[in-house]
Amino acid sequence: MSTQFQSLLNSYGEDVSDKSQTLLHIITKFSSAYCSTIEGTARNIETTELCGGARLCYIFHEIFGRTLDSIHPLAGLTKMDILTAIRNATGPRPALFVPEVSFELLVKRQIRRLEEPSLRCVELIHEEMQRIVQHCGNEVQQEMLRFPKLHEKIVDVVTQLLRCRLPATNVMVENIVAIELAYINTKHPDFHKEAALVPSLLKTDNDPYSQSRRTNTPRNNMSPQVSSHSSVAQNQQQQMQQSQAQLQTQQQQQQQQQQQHQQQQQHNDNHDQNHVGENSTGSWLSNILPPAPNRSDSIENSASNTPVHNNMVSPLKPVNLLPDVPQMHNPRRLTDKEQKDCDVIERLIKSYFYIVRKSIQDSVPKAIMHFLVNYVKDNLQSELVTHLYKSEKAETLLNESDHIAVRRKEAADMLKALTRANHIISEIRETHMW
Repeated sequence: MSTQFQSLLNSYGEDVSDKSQTLLHIITKFSSAYCSTIEGTARNIETTELCGGARLCYIFHEIFGRTLDSIHPLAGLTKMDILTAIRNATGPRPALFVPEVSFELLVKRQIRRLEEPSLRCVELIHEEMQRIVQHCGNEVQQEMLRFPKLHEKIVDVVTQLLRCRLPATNVMVENIVAIELAYINTKHPDFHKEAALVPSLLKTDNDPYSQSRRTNTPRNNMSPQVSSHSSVAQNQQQQMQQSQAQLQTQQQQQQQQQQQHQQQQQHNDNHDQNHVGENSTGSWLSNILPPAPNRSDSIENSASNTPVHNNMVSPLKPVNLLPDVPQMHNPRRLTDKEQKDCDVIERLIKSYFYIVRKSIQDSVPKAIMHFLVNYVKDNLQSELVTHLYKSEKAETLLNESDHIAVRRKEAADMLKALTRANHIISEIRETHMW
């Protein structure tokens, strides 16, 4: 019973006699416990959940690594986007070869997608470093509960230190991505193999020279006598066909002329029979008066001469103009050359994107460890001493909470009572034995 109260009294701590020394002792204990939690060398290791450096490792290799692996190299990139980039890179000239500028533009667009997960990794590590303050070990936690004002100040100093290192870490991570965007190294050892395969990928299977050779091979294999006889026969057949076609066209033209001549004679005979009386009575008037214009002809002439802009009467059509250039390309079937160019660009983008993703997946955790984690570990104790180890602040920081003081007094009184009772019992036993 007395041993339990003795351990309870020890947990509450002893009365503070030298506050400056006690403050320095608490600061040193906290910084060492914080660093050992990150490095995984703490005395009391958690078995129920990951904590400290194990969580940092989980963020680096599980969360961040899997997020980068889930990003597809061609996500958000369609065939028409690739074809548009190729056309924009060639300008007014049609492209004979795949332009390298289009590959650089498209691969940079895909590399920029790696920046957001990298910055998110920095945020997760920052949150975990802030969380470690609450899991620095039981001994430090007892000290924090005993001096609540000191605990608040320590949390403020650690938070401020982490917050000061956060912009520098973000800038470094952004620079890592910017470095990859600044220079597309097509001579990279892992990429050079894919670049060397481009000429073989661009070779067409349907070569026009090979096709002409294939079509000409059976003719070339024939003997010269057979080929000459066949050519003469073909020429004679062509001449016969042409002469027959000319005769047919001449006969058709003669028949059409005869039919037109007969129709004109019939029309003239009918016209003379209808206007015999009129010509006899009005011949003397026709010699005096000018000929009257036909009404229908005048109406047609007036209608044709007067321009009408409402497109209701005028049969004239406007000048044929070129259609407007569409802003967005409509989906269509790509030609064989366009399909091969797109396939080459896609293969190059995949190869180079995998190289950059592997580099960023390795560089970002190293940058975070250098600029954030290791810096905080190396400078935490000095920052705490600079901001907290002052004589005027020692009095206020080491003020115990009321319930801790009450419990310590109760435990001390109970321990004294138990010690006195134990002493009385031992005296009674001695007198009874004598």
